[in-house]
Amino acid sequence: MKINFAGLIDHSTLDYPGKSAVVVYLCGCPYRCPWCQNPELVFEEGCTMVEIDKIIEKLNKNFLLDAVCVTGGEPLMQENTLEFLKKIKEETDLLLKIDHNGYFPERLKAALPYLDFFTTDIKAPIDERYGKAVGLPKNWEKIVERVKKSHEILKNWGGRKEARTTIVPGLIDTKEDVRAIAKVVNDVGFEIYTLQQFRPEKTLDPNFKFIRSPTAEKMQELGKEAKKYLPDTMVQIVTHEDGFQEID
Repeated sequence: MKINFAGLIDHSTLDYPGKSAVVVYLCGCPYRCPWCQNPELVFEEGCTMVEIDKIIEKLNKNFLLDAVCVTGGEPLMQENTLEFLKKIKEETDLLLKIDHNGYFPERLKAALPYLDFFTTDIKAPIDERYGKAVGLPKNWEKIVERVKKSHEILKNWGGRKEARTTIVPGLIDTKEDVRAIAKVVNDVGFEIYTLQQFRPEKTLDPNFKFIRSPTAEKMQELGKEAKKYLPDTMVQIVTHEDGFQEID
């Protein structure tokens, strides 16, 4: 069985908290987020159909790993990803984490038994703004329905889970945006909430290359706003200037 594969990073200490991990990139995504920094994965450029067993073989040769992180793109866009996750869990000793955007709730439900850690992007408040944030404003109702279903599934899952939001000036960058998302984070029961600084170096929409990153001070301000509503959740910001910072 094959999977549409973009490549991997042999060693990362950032993608699985507290663990040494390999990061596997899969191709394809149903969204068109204008700030996306991996447009080649969205449009499946430079991707190759690779036997799942070949990737598993490579994972088992790296004895320094604790975990594998499967990301994209959107990994669950491919049905064969479920078989890939199953093989990782059954044929390696690695902890398993996946990044998911909430668009495939039924596949998410099928994937959860294989996972130790789960990360999802909450792109915007769960309303009409979500469609604009993912570059598909006309489809916002369908997208929001799917994201809500994914969140309901996650409420009842006992594994570790993280939510992330990218702060994009002019799109998702207000205290009201963060408050609305923080309420969702609390309701679903995410262990970690990460606010990421938008970076304009490479974007799916070329116009977003001319948008300046939010300042480190702005990120601190929004992180503190989120923490007000998430006193029992680890809230952190990620900036180019200072890397990861936990908000007290």
